[in-house]
Amino acid sequence: MKLSFYVLILFITFIVSSCGDPNEYRVEPEFTQYVQRFESEAAKRGKNFKLQTEGLIIEFAKLKNDQAGLCHYEHPIRIEVDSLYWKKISAVAGADMMKEDLIFHEMGHGILGRKHLNTTLENGDWKSMMCGGDKVDNRPWNINYRRMRRDYYVDELFNENTPPPIFTTTQLLVDTTGFAQKLWLSFDTGSKYDTGWDLVSNGDLTKEIENSKLKATSNYTSSYALLLTIQSTSINIYSNFLFEMEIDSETKSASDQYGLVFATSSAADTTEYFKINREQKMFPGNSAWYSYYTQLHKSAINTTGKNKLKVLKINGIIYYFINNVYVYQTEMEIFGRGSNFGFVVPGGATVWVDNLKIGIKSSSNIKSKVLSVNDISFSVVKMEDNNKRISEK
Repeated sequence: MKLSFYVLILFITFIVSSCGDPNEYRVEPEFTQYVQRFESEAAKRGKNFKLQTEGLIIEFAKLKNDQAGLCHYEHPIRIEVDSLYWKKISAVAGADMMKEDLIFHEMGHGILGRKHLNTTLENGDWKSMMCGGDKVDNRPWNINYRRMRRDYYVDELFNENTPPPIFTTTQLLVDTTGFAQKLWLSFDTGSKYDTGWDLVSNGDLTKEIENSKLKATSNYTSSYALLLTIQSTSINIYSNFLFEMEIDSETKSASDQYGLVFATSSAADTTEYFKINREQKMFPGNSAWYSYYTQLHKSAINTTGKNKLKVLKINGIIYYFINNVYVYQTEMEIFGRGSNFGFVVPGGATVWVDNLKIGIKSSSNIKSKVLSVNDISFSVVKMEDNNKRISEK
């Protein structure tokens, strides 16, 4: 009897010692600022956490199955972050918001008790940063988590009943009038006055006029952007502008992305893009970011034939249109001056462009149209195919 009692005591002691300290706080330095932000955002919304005393573990790990983070419901909560994924996103623009999104997501599980939520808003954005788990139509977990959307997603994290913000409506709520046409290329002839581009080969990329359209054929393995640089102070992406074109493509795969791009005149600057594919997917993004901001399904995209793509920049916001249907809005991530406008040709693809138009808000001291070929120069720039899917969460 006495022996059995001592065995029981030893067993209980072993169990207690194996459980560890339920209030242990052990967070890798790389994650500290995001834990502090989480506590600060929680406090703003009336939720007070003192995780340094209540306990939390966040550590690096080598996760499997393409997982970026993993929450273990232990005491204390233990979160693992894939070290390779963290290293990859650390090297690109937007890394801070991507890291915050990941840590907030996992803390949403462990600290707030949130489960995955895979519904969408009216404009197609994910409703919550808590999206994850089982795939929805094989859609990646890329969230346009920055600027005005960041405020909404943090609100929703702490209150699932947060109403959708006004910018997620599919109704166009801004005045899009008052843009004066400054350049129109119809591609009816081979004259540079009509094409903007010199019809010469650039390595493995050729240009020609076919059926009154500009035809660009690429033998490269990756995507390239064909850019027009407008050598005129009257057209500048720093100001409010309009840019549109009709575009068609013949690609290796229906998933290959093509579309329009715009940038400053500096080769060191990043490029903003608006790409689509034959699977009716839309990809807004910036070339310096880890991947496109988000992937959206848009029924306005024609799966065959041409699509008319248009962007309007109004007070720092880009408004996207497909075949004259307003589909999305988000902030631009390039802020320098300059005027590069063009389109993307995927590797091994052929793209046709027609009726390329550029406009700005009308002004009495600006000519109505770019008339001189001296105002236009041409370049071909490699576009990294940053089509990475955000890892599983």
